[in-house]
Amino acid sequence: MALLTLACVAPVVVQHYLSISPEVIGAIGIPAIIVLGFLGSVTVMLPVPVLSMVFAGATILNPVLLVIAAAASITAGMAVCYFMGKRGHSRAVRAAETSQERFPKPITNLYSWSTENVGTASFIIAATPNPVFDYAGFIAGAGKMNAHRFLAGTFVGKMAQASVIAFLGHTLGERLNSFL
Repeated sequence: MALLTLACVAPVVVQHYLSISPEVIGAIGIPAIIVLGFLGSVTVMLPVPVLSMVFAGATILNPVLLVIAAAASITAGMAVCYFMGKRGHSRAVRAAETSQERFPKPITNLYSWSTENVGTASFIIAATPNPVFDYAGFIAGAGKMNAHRFLAGTFVGKMAQASVIAFLGHTLGERLNSFL
């Protein structure tokens, strides 16, 4: 918890005391969000704190561009995961057929609902902070769900999530700046 607090507060304090030009931060910040958001989505094993960067950058960077950059880069990474999952479709089908009877009924009902409501399901998974989202692209691709609906739901969900985080970061950053 202390590390998360430090990661969110440190950039605001550094900006306040070092007087780094907002143009320099803007020139580096948005491209960094784009690259790291994409890499964090494509590589499931590489934890990239994109949302904490959105939180910290919201007081310095344009919050609208920040939210769009984060959502677009994460969605682009999920598109790669989707197509990788689609390539592994035959293995996924075999695994699902052999393990279908072992899953509890609520799990199979949720899977059936999510395949029928791809956009809504991907929005819900993308908008809520959860570790399952990292695998959503692979699962959607392996299940041959509608790519356009999956990616649209993911983009809108990440826009909602990043908007809330940017709002909180901007609000806390303003209060922290007035305190300093």
